Amino acid sequence: MKHLLITIALAFAANVLYAQDDWANFRKYEQNDREVISTPNDGRRVVFLGNSITENWRNMRPEFFTSHGFIARGISGQTSYQMLLRFREDVIALKPKVVIINAGTNDIAQNNHRYVEDRTFGNIVSMCEIARANKVKVILSTITPCGGYAWNRSITDVPQKIESLNARLSEYARKHKLGFIDYYSPMVVTDGAKKGSMKDELTQDGCHPTVAGYEIMEPLALAAIRRFVK
Repeated sequence: MKHLLITIALAFAANVLYAQDDWANFRKYEQNDREVISTPNDGRRVVFLGNSITENWRNMRPEFFTSHGFIARGISGQTSYQMLLRFREDVIALKPKVVIINAGTNDIAQNNHRYVEDRTFGNIVSMCEIARANKVKVILSTITPCGGYAWNRSITDVPQKIESLNARLSEYARKHKLGFIDYYSPMVVTDGAKKGSMKDELTQDGCHPTVAGYEIMEPLALAAIRRFVK
C-alpha cells in the first residue's frame, strides 16, 4: 500500500509539473503545425480554433475537414485564456486565410478560472485583433447551447451566461464587419423546463453535439467561410 501511494503521488506530481510547463498544451499540435507550415499554401487555409466542440467535430466527422482541407485546432476542456496563449502557434504561424473562433463555454464552466464575462470577451477580442493584424480573416461563432455542466453542477445559470456572451460576440462581429456563425439558434430549446439547453436529439450529455448536431453546424460554417474563401 505504501508503494502504491508513493506511485500515485509521483504520478500526480508529474501531471502537475506537465500542466505548469505546458498549460496551453502547445505540444498537442506542435508536430502537425510543422507539417502544415512545410506544405505549399494555396491561400485558402481555414483554421477552426476551439475546445472539445471542435476537437470532437474533427474526431466524429473527419471527412468534413479532410474534404475541404480545413485545419482543426480544438483542445478539449480549454478556456479562452489557453486558446489566446496558443493562438500565434496554432493559428497565425499556419498563415491561414480564415480562422473560426469558438471559445467561452469552458470559461463559463470555470475549468481553470472564476468566470468573468468581460475577461472572456476580452480574450476573444484579443484573438481577433491578433488575427486582423496578421491579415487573417476572422469568423466568430456562438457558444453552442448547454443547460448545465455535468462536471460542475454548482453553476446554475449556464443558459443565461451563454446567451449573454453570445449577444456580445454577435454585436462585436457586426460592429467590426467580421464573419459570424450562429450555431446556437437552431440547436437550442426555446421553451419549457429545458429552455436554453441543447435539443435532446443533437446531444447525449446536454453540451456536446452528436453527429446530428454537427450536421446542423457544418452548412452554417461553410456558408460563413464562402464569404472569404471562394
